[in-house]
Amino acid sequence: MTGYTILCRICGDRASGFHYGVHACEGCKGFFRRSIQHNVKYRECAKGDECLVMRINRNRCQYCRLKKCLSLGMSKDAVRLGRCPKKCKPKGTRVPTSPKSPTSSASSKMEDDLQMKMEHLILSIHDAQKKTVWDKSITEKVSERSTSWISKSFSTIISSEDQETGSPDEKENMISYLERTQIRSGSSEATADHRAKRKPEPSEVKLGFILDIIENNLTASVTQIISFAKLIPGFLTLDKDDQINILKGSSLEILLVRLSQFSIMSSDHVAALERCQQILQKSLEEKADPILEITSEVVDFALKFRTLNLSACEVALFTAILLFSSDHSGVKYPRDVETIQLSIIQALQARVSVNHPNDPSIFPRLMTKIPDIRQFSVLNSDKILTTAQM
Repeated sequence: MTGYTILCRICGDRASGFHYGVHACEGCKGFFRRSIQHNVKYRECAKGDECLVMRINRNRCQYCRLKKCLSLGMSKDAVRLGRCPKKCKPKGTRVPTSPKSPTSSASSKMEDDLQMKMEHLILSIHDAQKKTVWDKSITEKVSERSTSWISKSFSTIISSEDQETGSPDEKENMISYLERTQIRSGSSEATADHRAKRKPEPSEVKLGFILDIIENNLTASVTQIISFAKLIPGFLTLDKDDQINILKGSSLEILLVRLSQFSIMSSDHVAALERCQQILQKSLEEKADPILEITSEVVDFALKFRTLNLSACEVALFTAILLFSSDHSGVKYPRDVETIQLSIIQALQARVSVNHPNDPSIFPRLMTKIPDIRQFSVLNSDKILTTAQM
């Protein structure tokens, strides 16, 4: 009969038990105990607290390892108080293991080798994503055209809302209130001057960024996606024509996921994104615009995508799965592409099982997003290419 093992929530290694409030391996258990008992202050992470903690690199950045221990629920008090009752232990991530046999030692070594290989793949894709996403120079830039359009749209929405006057609600944005009162009083010149001086709302920045990428930075974004692909193990071993064809077929799909992930980096961004959708719907009611329709689809997908609560690493693996699809037109050697994709699918499934142990629906729900992403690419590729050439 096939048995099961529970994985360490910190590094993904086999858990030895429930330690300090979390299923953990002996390595992470000892690391956390020493860190708390000796009140160790680790040097801050040099990579912006974004290290991916796994078995093969768990000793590399102790700052991020301790941070992950604490974020996943390891208790400082439990180091002193010891064991907790069995009834307080949550379910861990259970994965199948082979039954013990005389050859179990060789089988265990093979499993360890496969896990090491998978972890190297995960780290490579995670690092590739970090190196090829938009940097601050692009994310902080919003084109003049986009900014102008957004400010105008905000004013249109505000002026068309109900005509009640009075003091603003405590939760209402004061800038929006000032704009509303100025527009109603007919002071368009004052409103325009105020709009030029005020700091843009988060929703304006979000929407401006998406528009700017589609209208003005599409080529740069596709170049980053090409760089991302070249950094993934196995891509450069594919036939040259297949490399080109899978990039042609997946670039817009990957761009959609990247824009969505950028748009939902925090809970505050979600509220801004919902505001974006209001602006877009109002504008599209007044006049059809292909680029705004595309942007509205991006925002709509982002709001649905956020419900999966994926980590940056999981998103990176998912975009790699979109890249290595043998369904893309013109692929000559589909089996070579499928082999790489299968290894990435297994890696993503492993990460999701570790990161979301209590929600087995995450992985299948994520996979059901692929048809929607493909449809977005098919329906909008011509529109976006036409815009990029204007």
